[in-house]
Amino acid sequence: MKTTVADVCRFMNEIAPVRFAEEWDNPGLSVGDPNKPVKKIMLALDLMPEVAKQAVDAKVDMIVTHHPLYFKLPKTLAVTDIKMYFIYELIKHDIAAYAAHTNLDAAPGGVNDVLAKKLGLTNVKTLEEEGREQGIPRMGTLKEPMKLADFALKVKKALHCDGVAFTEGGQDVQKVVVVGGSGSSYLNLALEAGADTLVTADLKFHPAQDALNLGMNIIDAGHQTTETPVLDYLETALTKWAVDNKRKIEIIRAEEEQILQHI
Repeated sequence: MKTTVADVCRFMNEIAPVRFAEEWDNPGLSVGDPNKPVKKIMLALDLMPEVAKQAVDAKVDMIVTHHPLYFKLPKTLAVTDIKMYFIYELIKHDIAAYAAHTNLDAAPGGVNDVLAKKLGLTNVKTLEEEGREQGIPRMGTLKEPMKLADFALKVKKALHCDGVAFTEGGQDVQKVVVVGGSGSSYLNLALEAGADTLVTADLKFHPAQDALNLGMNIIDAGHQTTETPVLDYLETALTKWAVDNKRKIEIIRAEEEQILQHI
């Protein structure tokens, strides 16, 4: 069966509905002709210059990422930054680009369900957020309580981090809330839900201080490392969709640099 960019967009909207996205977000198709045939798709967390180059070299038809190219669209199409330069490269090579961001964070089976599973949480549920159809954080439990330092090492190993940071709130770990990417703003929601630990990324000093004062553990496991596992889910979902519908599509993964490294 012939597959177009629009077909892939429709499937992505089935598994990660755009209506689940935050108002400030910019998910969906950002570059490309919806009617273009698709035979090869590249998956990546970010559409960085090295990903765009790999896509051109691999002659893919479409790139599906987690993070959008722009959260706020520029007012000009002139090449004023590196992003606009490789947008031109994608257009010249007829490569479409699609992103599923906070909608994939919230979606059943998406970023945070994958993260909860990677960390061995059971009885996982979505935390409801006021004003949202579908909440982003997930809460689950460990089979047995763990000391925070031991759980932090478990997180580090499960996500292949080169390091994690944590703030110890004085409790053992059993009820855990996970938010892939920047999620320290969910501290109070996690506390209200009865969690003892929040696993997220991009933790700043004052939220860590707040957690300490409130008796909540926080583990910062890195932005990329908490979100990258969702690419396995996307690869599986797209492959199954292609097989089930007799679509001849090759799914490949980009090789991405680790943005933040520790020594």
